[in-house]
Amino acid sequence: MRRIQAFFMALVLFVLFLAGFHLMMNRIDLRGGDGFRFFYSDFRNKSLAALTDNMDEDTMPVFGSSELGIWTDEPYHISHMFTRQQVNSMTVGYPAVQSLQDAISLGAIAGKKSPEKVTLLASPTWFSGTGVTTAAFKQHFSDTVYLALLKNDRLSAETRQKIAGRAMELAEGDAGLATRVKLYNRAYAAENASGAERIAADLLAMNRGDQENFAAAVLKLKNAKKADKNIGPEDATVHSYLKEDGSVDWERMKEQAIKDTASQSDNPLYVMNETWRKSYQKNYQAGDQVHKNEQWTSVREQEDFELFLQVAKELGIQTQVIILPVSGYWYDATGMPRANRDLVYQKIVKSAADYGAKCVDLSAHEYTPYFMADVYHPWSLGWTYISEAIYDFYKD
Repeated sequence: MRRIQAFFMALVLFVLFLAGFHLMMNRIDLRGGDGFRFFYSDFRNKSLAALTDNMDEDTMPVFGSSELGIWTDEPYHISHMFTRQQVNSMTVGYPAVQSLQDAISLGAIAGKKSPEKVTLLASPTWFSGTGVTTAAFKQHFSDTVYLALLKNDRLSAETRQKIAGRAMELAEGDAGLATRVKLYNRAYAAENASGAERIAADLLAMNRGDQENFAAAVLKLKNAKKADKNIGPEDATVHSYLKEDGSVDWERMKEQAIKDTASQSDNPLYVMNETWRKSYQKNYQAGDQVHKNEQWTSVREQEDFELFLQVAKELGIQTQVIILPVSGYWYDATGMPRANRDLVYQKIVKSAADYGAKCVDLSAHEYTPYFMADVYHPWSLGWTYISEAIYDFYKD
């Protein structure tokens, strides 16, 4: 009897602890300054509250991947380019994040906020292999974000079920994740879910969400100076390129970006000397065909990409897709001809058109000197083109 009493006492204390922790998390203020809107961390991206608390009515999410967090000290990077009054944007992305995670995040955000516009920075390398991997999906999975997507009844049941099926497919490789995804899917993506199933799903997601919000709060506290920093009018890079009529002299900015980077690149790929020496020089000079027979034709990633476009379309969100190029010099030399790369660029363009999205195709810059910092990520010149597209779309 004493053991039973002790068990129930411990259970009651545990439940009270969870309830108290949940109340504390609900009171935590996750709003930050401009620095937190561009914070490059999975801890922030996994917290739905950290995302939506930092959005206004006119905030435009900019989804992407590793390019959002590499060389962020460069003045041409999106995190330094505009004041909030000029372009109110917020970046959402991390390495190995691809179309499916972006679709889930967009659907979840739109269940709390209603962004009018969204921009997706699409990388052709996403379409290699079989698309996003189980490991990457697990790493970036957020219980609260996923459940918020499933609960968003502004999305059709068909679209939510497609995403649920794809998530279950990727979760199968991890027993713990598969159990949670299966529970969420049963509760909110399947027909005739029981009340008990929904209560169980909500309680699990609440607990996981408290942990996600706590991690985001700790991140914000540890980096308070950076997170709370705002971009003043004279701090924004674009300030130095404003014309008398208030428009931006993008051509002058591009010229300056070239001047700022040309001295840092004297290699045949026109990338940063540092990345050339560290990652490419040996293979390039040896003529290694490291990308021979490589195809970027993943059917799964194409379907995931179209799921993102479908989510945006059903939510009535105006969508812009910016296609990021790779280094033509590198891929030509290592065995993947331009014709193969063009196939994926053309598919992205076509899919965007099919779903009524605007598409800015930067693939013509595969051979533009100083456009890329390495063979995958934009450098200063690349970011001026990206920022120009974001600015024009936001102001349109």
